[in-house]
Amino acid sequence: MKKIVFAGGGTAGHVMPNLALIDELKAEYRCIYVGGSGMERGLCEARGIPFYEIKTVKLRRDAFFKNAAVPFKLMSCVRAAKKTLAEISPDLIFSKGGYAALPAVLAAKPLGVPLLCHESDLTPGIVTKLGKKRAQKVLCAFEPCAELFPNGMHVGTPLRKELYRARAVGAREKALRSLELSGNKPVLLIMGGSSGAATLNACAERAIDSLIKTFDVVHITGKNKSGCAPRAGYRKTEFCDDMPMLYAAADACVSRAGANALAELVALGIPTVAVPLEKASRGDQIQNAEYFSERGAVSVLREKDLTAEALAIAAADVYRKRLEYAAAMKKLMVDGTAEICAVIKDILK
Repeated sequence: MKKIVFAGGGTAGHVMPNLALIDELKAEYRCIYVGGSGMERGLCEARGIPFYEIKTVKLRRDAFFKNAAVPFKLMSCVRAAKKTLAEISPDLIFSKGGYAALPAVLAAKPLGVPLLCHESDLTPGIVTKLGKKRAQKVLCAFEPCAELFPNGMHVGTPLRKELYRARAVGAREKALRSLELSGNKPVLLIMGGSSGAATLNACAERAIDSLIKTFDVVHITGKNKSGCAPRAGYRKTEFCDDMPMLYAAADACVSRAGANALAELVALGIPTVAVPLEKASRGDQIQNAEYFSERGAVSVLREKDLTAEALAIAAADVYRKRLEYAAAMKKLMVDGTAEICAVIKDILK
């Protein structure tokens, strides 16, 4: 059985797409995960996926001088990754990007292992830029990104098949029972990504009295991050490993603009207010949000305009116009799982 190494980690946006592909490919190939010490280890272990931890180094966009040592640390990480990959002896490396994937990407060519890179954002990140010449193909979620590479290919984003459980008959009713919500009000899901978003959480706390006049609110705060005080019509959790259940309940959403999160929301037709991360970011979330906004698929609320009143108005407005957003979302190709699996199988023939 041929072996595929999946690399990437740090946030759910780099991990969950890999897991989506593993679910589809594990019957035909031995799928192995290589990542750092982030959430990827726990998610893989819970699913019985073989996991190898490698040394990683992260570029700090908010701390310029701390990056001076990054090249030296990276060389050590690549040497360690070569050793791990040589032990595994894979037939293919699939990089989902993020700092946890970089050592494996740089180690692939010296070992003579075929490499595929996937880029979820509208413009390429550092790992994709460094891997583009090493990769057989650069698979891209957005068409404008694919056009930047001679070996680029527009394929969409890997999405877990189980996500579509959110739209199964009876899923909403079951989700409302699980959340102990009556269903008498539409449900607003607020989420800031797998690490949470302190700015968004704070604004939600200020806006909660206005929001619960219209919605029942389900709030994913992020690990070790606070939410609003308990009250009727408000549910909070630090992290949820059953997103299909929450999506099944959601009539509208307020979300950070990570590419994977937006792809899931668009694929499921959930009207969304995107609040892109701007600080400590290369601007990718702004670009992702604007791409979908220009196509009428999401509403965008920038951080500079983020107030309790603006949040409440934007959430109510996107729900009121939900049919318009749903129609726009249906026109977009976001789920690339099948096409990406076909590319992988073709290379492994």
